[in-house]
Formats: sequence, C-alpha cells, structure tokens
Amino acid sequence: MTTRPETGRMYLGAKAGLLVPERLEALELLDLGRGTTADVQQNLAEMWRINRWLGGFRALTRHLYPRLTAAGLSAGQPITLLDLGTGAAEVPAALARWGRAHHLPLTILGIDWMARHLVVADRDPGVFLLQADALRLPLPAQSVDYVISSLFLHHFPPEQVVALLRCAFACSRRGIIMSDLVRGWLPWTAFKIVQPIFARNYLTRHDGALSVRRAYTPAELRELAAAAGLTNAEIHTHWPWRMTLVADR
Repeated sequence: MTTRPETGRMYLGAKAGLLVPERLEALELLDLGRGTTADVQQNLAEMWRINRWLGGFRALTRHLYPRLTAAGLSAGQPITLLDLGTGAAEVPAALARWGRAHHLPLTILGIDWMARHLVVADRDPGVFLLQADALRLPLPAQSVDYVISSLFLHHFPPEQVVALLRCAFACSRRGIIMSDLVRGWLPWTAFKIVQPIFARNYLTRHDGALSVRRAYTPAELRELAAAAGLTNAEIHTHWPWRMTLVADR
C-alpha cells in the first residue's frame, strides 16, 4: 500500500484484471438514506437471508464460536461482544440465541450510525443497541471481549478501514473477528443470478451488486490490517467469496 503524491490518499497495489474489477468508492443507496422505513426493513431482512444462507454468517461464526466457548470456560462471567454496523441486529440476535442454547452468557452491544436501522432492529433481550460512529467508538480501551462485524468493512475507503481496525482492536480484550465479501466478477455475476430469489427490494438489488464492487480482496485486506498495526492478523477465505479477518491478542 502506498500514497498517491497528488492527493495523499492511500491506494492498494492490486490491479484490476480478468476476474477482479477495480474497486469502486460509490455510496450505496441505504447509506445515502434512500427508501422508506418499509424499504429499509425489507432490505435488511433480505441482506440477513443472504448472509445466513450464502455463507456470510458461517464465515464469522466459524472463527467466533470456538473462541466464545473457550472464553466462556475461562472467564467465569458473561462474554461481551461489540457488533459494528449492526443494521437490524440480526447477527447479534442470532449469536445471543446460540449463547443461550449453549448455556454461554453473552452480552452483545450492536452499534449503527443510522437511527432508522435501529428502529427496525431485532429486539433480543441479550442485545443492546446504540447509535454511534464506528470510527469514534464511545467505549474505553479493552472494554469488550471481541469486536465483530459482518458485511461492514467494504463501506469504507482504505484510510478509514485502517482507522476502523485500529479503533476496534483497541476496544477489544481478546481480539477482533470481521467477515466481508471478496471483490470479483464471479461473485458479482452470482449475485445477479440469485437476485430473483434473495433480492426483490430495489435497495437490495442495487446495493448488493455495488457491495461486491466496493469490497476488498484478501491481499488488500491483509495490507490494510498491516497498516493498522495488526501484525498477527490472519485473513481466512470461505466459500462462496467470503473472507474473515481474525486478530487475537
């Protein structure tokens, strides 16, 4: 990763190619505040179904569940999680249900910078919601066990991803686990194919395709983690076209 001399902005070394397009910085409609409350609710519900059934949630929990189990055995007290960009809070709600099923007490704080997302959020007794900026977390250092996110990192340009990773890691006692899409023409095409089943709302159709173009590659995310000072970070790839950044303390 280097710096453009004319702008001072960082850019990643990966080049566009046959299978990997150049990364886009365009904002998604949901981030621009488009759509009614009903549209937002349907969009977030559809994104959760995509995340649940097409590998995103599994890419997160494959690394999170073993660590929660081990932490629960050693801590003797509730394990705390912070979910960044929680949206409608389906991910923390599913984690809270898993914790109860496995007799593992979890306390989960889900944050999102858009109030309208939290209005339609899943209200689980183990999940607490807060409107806040993930780049300026209102939490002290090492105040939660794990900081997690799903389908979140691609919303930020490289400089902000670096800042986000630093902030998230500083807030964690045990580490961070963040899953996201992998950029490529194949996942973009696959999303277009499954749209009639998983993406009926116009926000989902537009933003889902754009998310793939805004996503990073595993090599790029590895560069960003290194720039954030996460020298022990690991990038795991998962089918279909998902990746998970794991950085333990």
